[in-house]
Amino acid sequence: MKKKKLITLLSLVMPLTVNALNLQGTQTFTDEVNIPETHNFESFRDNVTSAINITSGSNTVFEKDVSIIMSRDDLHNLDDKFNISGISAFSPWSPIGESFVVFNGDLNIEMNGEKMNAISLLDKNVNLTVNGKANLRSKSSEDDETIFIMGGSSITFNDETHIDSDIDAIFLSGTGSNVTLNGESYINGNLFINSGALLEIKNKSIIKGDIWAEFGGKVILDLAAGSKIVGEVSAFGDPDDPDEPNQDTTGIIKMNLAKGSSWELDGYDSYLTELSGQGNIIFTNIENDNDDYFGELVIENLKGASTFNLRTDIAAQQSDKIIISKSSDTNRTVSAEGTHTINLINNGSAKTTGNEKLTLVEIDENATNTAEFKTNHDVELGGYQYSLNKEGKDYVLTGQPITSSAMASVSFLNANYLMSYVETQTLLKRLGDMRTSGEFGDVWLRGFTGKLDSFSGGKLSKFDMRYHGFQFGADKQLSENSPFVIGAFVGQTYGDPNYRKGDGSLRSFNAGLYATYLDNSGFYIDGIAKYDRLKNQFKVRDTANNRVQGSGHSNGVGVSMELGQKFKINDFYIEPQTQLSYSHQNGTTINASNGLNVKLGNYNSLLGRASALFGYEYKSDKNSINLYAKTGIVREFDGDTYYKLNNHKESHSFKGNWWNNGVGINAQINQNHNIYLDLESSPGNKFDLLQVNGGYRYSF
Repeated sequence: MKKKKLITLLSLVMPLTVNALNLQGTQTFTDEVNIPETHNFESFRDNVTSAINITSGSNTVFEKDVSIIMSRDDLHNLDDKFNISGISAFSPWSPIGESFVVFNGDLNIEMNGEKMNAISLLDKNVNLTVNGKANLRSKSSEDDETIFIMGGSSITFNDETHIDSDIDAIFLSGTGSNVTLNGESYINGNLFINSGALLEIKNKSIIKGDIWAEFGGKVILDLAAGSKIVGEVSAFGDPDDPDEPNQDTTGIIKMNLAKGSSWELDGYDSYLTELSGQGNIIFTNIENDNDDYFGELVIENLKGASTFNLRTDIAAQQSDKIIISKSSDTNRTVSAEGTHTINLINNGSAKTTGNEKLTLVEIDENATNTAEFKTNHDVELGGYQYSLNKEGKDYVLTGQPITSSAMASVSFLNANYLMSYVETQTLLKRLGDMRTSGEFGDVWLRGFTGKLDSFSGGKLSKFDMRYHGFQFGADKQLSENSPFVIGAFVGQTYGDPNYRKGDGSLRSFNAGLYATYLDNSGFYIDGIAKYDRLKNQFKVRDTANNRVQGSGHSNGVGVSMELGQKFKINDFYIEPQTQLSYSHQNGTTINASNGLNVKLGNYNSLLGRASALFGYEYKSDKNSINLYAKTGIVREFDGDTYYKLNNHKESHSFKGNWWNNGVGINAQINQNHNIYLDLESSPGNKFDLLQVNGGYRYSF
């Protein structure tokens, strides 16, 4: 077997490829040092347990790069009480003196096999400084640490550092066992700090692994923008540990996250001594297969302006939670200050009722508290909108109105109801034209436009719609002397609803039959039967400014009867009227793009109207003109319906009263041509309507 090579010169000036180095006294290596995998443990296992061994009192400088590659495969053939290390300090029988080792070049250590550490310092007062880049790798399925310090020694990394392990990256135990990373660092593996040891990580750092500090262990994380931690962080040991009875099991973990840095909690509970800065804290489920698992973050002292990304299941009364408190094992103070943001994700598919309450932040009653928590926006859960409110010291999510997408979906009820009303009343104006002109047997076209405002009721509000449409028809007197006229019509109406945070469209196709009885005494009866098909769609923004859209369609039928009596006083007349209308509208289902399911119930409408028309008529041989004004009251006697937001039922009703007022003119030109125009207003406790009607009729 090759013997271990002992170097005692003050300076080596030649490239060095060796089996192992035993550092003693004062030395400077001016060339690269390479300990390759070919000189592995199997070649000299009876003599060497490390590539570089630091003896007590040594003072060594490596001016250039140092590279170590070691491996072993057959663990069962080895004395398992010995770990193999790239760099070690273990001299139990030597006098204890302070040692200094400085690496001015890059340090690369790769360990492949079981029970192997990249650096293992078991002696006291060994001080390693790495001024170049460091790349430390320990590849093992066993519980082997890349860096292992127990004796009260320290390592300082001043440049970019990579520490990689399949399980544990750093293990520190005992007062004086310290590791400091001043440059950018990339750590893959768990960090375990206890019994007075100290780990300090500064600058930008990417850490993928859990961090523990127990029984007085201390971790200081002062991380720059671009840093990222993925894992559980716990400054709390096992209070039931039989080896440490009746002790304060807590450690100290202070985390300062700069703006642009983040910490992803992997779904388990975490415990921090102090959190400060402007970082982004994200609860995730990386390490837990249970989708219903939520985490808790306990913080003894909260400062700065952090952003917390929480998950919620408000229907199940579960969520991630922030708790400002402390372990019963410690007598440290608890405090919260600063303004912090809670970011919540909208979930349209949640099965909510709007009545739920959910605590997201708990603050100990004995804590010194000046902190404020807010959300970037109210959160939409199901069809309801929730806001964060302070209750005592805690912050609770409570329900508010229905969401913009729910409002737009349910407003289909209102839009369809009003369209049916407008179309029926517009058609009745055509029948009134016949009574005014006395002409029967026509083809006619009527156009109309209007605006509906402020439909309110229940949880619905802020609905308005501009609309326009036309009706085309033909009618015929049954015989020259018959008082009966029958006709048919078709029509289309287009609406442009404005919803909260968005708009939509409405398209209505309608067709039907009508009949009029007109007695020479001025008494008349008008009857209508119609069918309509309505198609609605909406596009709105939710509270997070995400686009949500949905559509639905339904069919309806209706009948209406109006009767009145015209009383002439010279060229003036008075015409009292009464009307009764019945309609049925089918329900529909809207599946919004955000996952919200809205079911609209069908409904029956029974409208009654009592009104009077006051007019003036002037006639010549071929021309005539009719000016009129009208007023009346309309009442909805039925109109009860419902809607369901993700199967949660809410009631809705169209019942109410409104006035119906208008003025108009109807002019006949050369006997064959009729032009008409009127303005109508309907203010009420359910909606306000302003409509302009115009049309043309040609008489054969």
